[in-house]
Amino acid sequence: FRIWQIILKSVKNITVIGTGNVALELSKLFLQNNFTIDAILGRKPFSDASLSSDLFTSNYKNIPSNSDMYLISVSDDSYKEILSMIKLKNPFIVHTSGSLKSSSLESNSQRWGCLYPLQTIKKNRSIIWEQVPFYIEAAKKEDLSLLANVCSRNNLHYSIKNSNERNKMHIAAVIANNFTYYILSEVKEYCLKNNLQFHDLQPLIEKSIENILNHPPHSFQTGPAVRKDYQLIEKQLTFLENDIDLHLIYQILSKIILKKYQNEL
Repeated sequence: FRIWQIILKSVKNITVIGTGNVALELSKLFLQNNFTIDAILGRKPFSDASLSSDLFTSNYKNIPSNSDMYLISVSDDSYKEILSMIKLKNPFIVHTSGSLKSSSLESNSQRWGCLYPLQTIKKNRSIIWEQVPFYIEAAKKEDLSLLANVCSRNNLHYSIKNSNERNKMHIAAVIANNFTYYILSEVKEYCLKNNLQFHDLQPLIEKSIENILNHPPHSFQTGPAVRKDYQLIEKQLTFLENDIDLHLIYQILSKIILKKYQNEL
């Protein structure tokens, strides 16, 4: 009886709201694992042959009223406006944001939830979903069980995190991923402008990642700022004067590292 009860309560039909990167790739994943997509709401259809254009609608009045789950994946600033246009009776609304406070959806439904993938997701880029951590949250225990079941049926690794915990991890992800990627992109541009081989830095970059993954924070920090080599820092800043962004990055991070290690020999 218990197994039959779970089957009866499992999510089978999903309406997707949003046509961005996360919405597209999750829609494809759901279809691969025998979920039914009732409709996809957005400004324009996905340009992906694996999703039928018949699923797409830009009219809020065409949203199905009986989907088991309404997955909304839009920019954080858009949630309030978009949800205000969805006139359904207490639907199970699940967002995918790392920073949105889930309880802010209560004005639209008492059945809110979150399904957040901790990964950079781009359209039509290969994703090994089994390696992506997912954070789930829901207002009701039975809906949390539904989300856990959705994850299991899609072979997703998940953990339960409330909005505060998820927001803190999202901040960590922005710094670790977006900021690091930007810095390395600036370095790559610098190498290209100066006819240097960026790929010669690959062993160094990989070693840095290995060190931070396997050792305590700051235990392998090196460089001029740690050594308090002020003359070299000034010399390199002068050399970077025409690379404004890289100059600023070098200057700010050197100051922070100097402060961190100011009491060390």
